[in-house]
Amino acid sequence: MSTEKTDVVIVGVGAAGGILAAELSKAGMKVVGLERGPRLKTEDFMAHDELRFFARQDLRPNIKRSPVTWRPNVNARAHPLQELDYGNEAGGGTVHYGSLSWRMHEDDFRVRTKTIERYGASAIPADSSLVDWPLSYAELEPFYDKAEYELGVSGKAGNLEGKKIEGGNIFEAPRKREYPLPPLIVDESGLLYEAGAKKLGLHPFPSPRAIISQPYHDRPGCTYCGFCQAFGCHVAAKSSILVTKLPEADATGNFKLITGAMCYRVNSDDSGKVTGVSYYGPDRSDNTIEADLVIVSPFIYDNTRLMLLSRTAKFPNGLANSSGHLGKHIMAHMMAGVFVTFDDRYVNNFMGPSAQKHTVDDYNADNFDHSGLGFIRGAQLSIGTPNLEGGPISATTIAPPPGTPRWGAAYRDFIARAYARHGAMVAQTENLPYADQTIDLDPDVRDAWGLPAPRVTYDWRRPNERARVDFVQKKLVEIGQAMGGVEVWPAPVSPAGAPGAHHEGGTRMGSDPKDSVVNKYGQTWDHHNLFLVGSSTYPTMGAGFNPTLTIEALAYMTADAIVNRYRKNPGQLL
Repeated sequence: MSTEKTDVVIVGVGAAGGILAAELSKAGMKVVGLERGPRLKTEDFMAHDELRFFARQDLRPNIKRSPVTWRPNVNARAHPLQELDYGNEAGGGTVHYGSLSWRMHEDDFRVRTKTIERYGASAIPADSSLVDWPLSYAELEPFYDKAEYELGVSGKAGNLEGKKIEGGNIFEAPRKREYPLPPLIVDESGLLYEAGAKKLGLHPFPSPRAIISQPYHDRPGCTYCGFCQAFGCHVAAKSSILVTKLPEADATGNFKLITGAMCYRVNSDDSGKVTGVSYYGPDRSDNTIEADLVIVSPFIYDNTRLMLLSRTAKFPNGLANSSGHLGKHIMAHMMAGVFVTFDDRYVNNFMGPSAQKHTVDDYNADNFDHSGLGFIRGAQLSIGTPNLEGGPISATTIAPPPGTPRWGAAYRDFIARAYARHGAMVAQTENLPYADQTIDLDPDVRDAWGLPAPRVTYDWRRPNERARVDFVQKKLVEIGQAMGGVEVWPAPVSPAGAPGAHHEGGTRMGSDPKDSVVNKYGQTWDHHNLFLVGSSTYPTMGAGFNPTLTIEALAYMTADAIVNRYRKNPGQLL
């Protein structure tokens, strides 16, 4: 067994871990980063091949080596999930994600309070564990700004210090300045969506994305190649942690990255102090890193699992779990889709970056009156592409209209007709937290290292969530009709209750150690030199918005607190 010592060890070097690695090493701290996957290079993404997504397992977890199981409730048997789309390489999911970069609304940080003020306490489902965040938008705004400018985000402001700006998101929280880069070029689907939404009195705008629309920080602008979602960028126009923050960390001389490292334990002593981590190397060697500060920042499954795997006689329920809330209150976005086809024009979804290309925020969060609707919160309504890039293979993910079979000659003819003439819209719904939506250790399934797999217990099919999905899906149908589509039909929503996208929760933050795992900086209440950073700390989903920019802003905020306060008095509670 080899042992080394350092100031800081970071487990998982993605959206949060990569920022922390760069900021702490620039401040003079010695940092070791552990990453389960490889460190790839921009030239590794030159091959534009749809089959690459299905064949390569270094961009996302291999379901055989790193299984995650799921069950809808505690009485059901768990089965391995067949697709895991989060990161498994240096840079994490920022290497291959669609790059959507949203700030949360101001009231997203006070969902419980604001809901009660407007609708009364009875509007909140009795079984929901809905709470407010322990920080405000105003506290996080400088770090949102820092993330947008340091990484490179393209977009159009809709609220500059309270002044509403046409063409941007007029529902967004106030920002101090414009985005560092203008929006990406609007494609045909965005133009159609914008026209249809405006007919209905809605407020469409280009989605903000961490893809640079013009040269920025010695990187070239987007080439609109089409291989974006699920792929790394072949010109480094995607503002991933791989090409932004990791080179900064390298340049300090204070950062060391160990790839192929499977961390299996956070070590602690009887006083409750964390002393470092243990990990298996790529050669299966057993290694230990002793560190003054431990930061755990992989995806939420592994964040929670590592705390549970690190149980000791003193902490029999896992580290950071004196509250009993470890692994609880997980959430996911449900994606309610609607398809639209045209006879008189080509849409060519496969051209340019994917993910949501144009958006309306009118039905998101509490931007509309929910009185009498039977649900609270909402969804981001956008047009984008189905699944990957809208190429010939991923086009088969299009759910055909009612009456068209999913195989055979009729299906072939539908794909041939609709492939270049369809739009794919999605309502990304904000699901509420519930205490019985959990992550724990599967007693029956183990990974390639012999460790128990994380087990997810989750079922989105609750009255509040069902009503929300039905409502926003109907709104998408209305937009599709206003776009002039000859066929507009909703896609089936997952009938099994399986978790959707952008999973959050499991190590929720709060102001009271009795009902949370960490404080607003991700510092655990039980072990002051142990930090958990990432979307696992989210108390709520932050509207129908993708979580990455908020993860990055929180990482910057945590790094600032460590450098300017914690380092001066190690072990203090921030």
